[in-house]
Amino acid sequence: MGISTDFLPASQAWAEKMGLTFPLLSDVSRQTLEAYGFLETDPKNRLYRYSRRAYVIIDKAGTVRYRKVLDKPGDLVPNDELLAELDKLK
Repeated sequence: MGISTDFLPASQAWAEKMGLTFPLLSDVSRQTLEAYGFLETDPKNRLYRYSRRAYVIIDKAGTVRYRKVLDKPGDLVPNDELLAELDKLK
């Protein structure tokens, strides 16, 4: 699943345009992002109150097994890294 700070109609339109096959949730209030530490909280940062790109893998019991928050919005975690983490859950 993905979480966005956009309003739900905007998130849905973007998900449809991108062909996403997983749910994209809306967190306009930013409460979930803040709770997980994914929100930029430095008022001096030009991205203040924006969500940071983050990857989280949560197991069936609700335990966070992998968490990576990236500093730059354009950065991505390599697919191989994510797949390796998912393999650990088997």
